[in-house]
Amino acid sequence: MLSTKEIKQRIRSISSIKQITRAMEMVAASRLKKVESRVVASRTYTEKMHSVLSHLISSLENAHPWFSEKGQEIPTIKVILVTADKGLCGAYNNNIIQKVVRFIREKTDKKIKLILIGKKGYVYFSKSKYADLIEKYIPESTEKIGYNQIQGIASRLIKEYEGNEFGELHIFFTRFVSMMQSSPTTMRLLPIEKGAFASQEKPQGEYIFEPSAEQIINHLFPKFVETRLYQCILESLTSEYAARRVAMIAATENAGEMIEELTRSYNKARQESITKELLEIVSGADALTRK
Repeated sequence: MLSTKEIKQRIRSISSIKQITRAMEMVAASRLKKVESRVVASRTYTEKMHSVLSHLISSLENAHPWFSEKGQEIPTIKVILVTADKGLCGAYNNNIIQKVVRFIREKTDKKIKLILIGKKGYVYFSKSKYADLIEKYIPESTEKIGYNQIQGIASRLIKEYEGNEFGELHIFFTRFVSMMQSSPTTMRLLPIEKGAFASQEKPQGEYIFEPSAEQIINHLFPKFVETRLYQCILESLTSEYAARRVAMIAATENAGEMIEELTRSYNKARQESITKELLEIVSGADALTRK
């Protein structure tokens, strides 16, 4: 059994850890509140753009080239993976990384190229047998990646797609559902999946487009890809803060339980020590009276 001195040292150590986890929980909660509002705003913007494109596509006589499947002709698939730069957020990073690993194993007949956003994803794949699949690593923190940088990434990928350098573009991210729930998700950005823009609303009358609907689509589609990519990063960032907050709440509660248990052990050890000292005093006094 530990001595009272050792127990007190452990209580002090765990108390310090508890203060750290509590502080991290408060930081994560503050950042979560800020990013969550941005996610809600981006969803509204993306949904509205989706609605506009649905009406435009419904007016086209021929299928748009961005819907054409190139997977049979071009075996290369590019995968964007969004992870966190730090740990201490539960299974957040591992869940989405393992989803990519399963995707790679399923696509053995394809050539996979990885574009990694987030340090944790890069650390994992750079040390695994899939290190040669890494095409690009974006070292900037996911929190600091701005829309201008996303525009540059999306523009380059669109040009490569139009130049037939790859046949499909997938993004793996963590969709934010609630503070207690997030979902590892995959989305195909290019080519656009058939039926993705199937409008469920009946057009109210006929529209006259100026310039033509096809020209408007050619201008809006790159913006749509940019917006989708940016939204996925925001979803992942929000999920990361939510996961970290939940993990830190659990860590703080566990630390509190350990402190309570150690405090009981300390009191018990101290009581036993006092009882032992009393017995020694009584035994000594008894021995003196007998003399």
